Amino acid sequence: MSLKKGQIALPFVLLVSGIIIEIVVAGSLTSYFASGSGFGERLQVRASEAAYSGINDALMQISKNKDFGSSNPSYGLSVGSDSATVTFSSVLANGYYTYTITSLGIAGTRQDKVVAKVVVDYVTGSLELESLNEIAVQ
Repeated sequence: MSLKKGQIALPFVLLVSGIIIEIVVAGSLTSYFASGSGFGERLQVRASEAAYSGINDALMQISKNKDFGSSNPSYGLSVGSDSATVTFSSVLANGYYTYTITSLGIAGTRQDKVVAKVVVDYVTGSLELESLNEIAVQ
């Protein structure tokens, strides 16, 4: 009789260890996907900040030189490890430049686009921001 009592021990140990391994694998996968989604949000915020930095840099360049956008239709900007591509389109009418500035911020695999409309007096160089909008990246 004593030989039959120990026969259940091996299958019981294998069953319990299989359940423990399954719980560990499920916890690891949950942790991996949870941290991955947080990283994606951080990249999106960094892309947005790079895009806004591109707009701010373009406004500084135009405030120094009112013809900057017409002579430099596009340029790149490094923002830490991220980047922004700034493009200009301008219209001169009634003594005012109307600039449309588009900045595409890139951080890792994420992108964000910001568009600003600016009116610049051709004579005095005074600058007025009309609108600033975040646009969905296609």
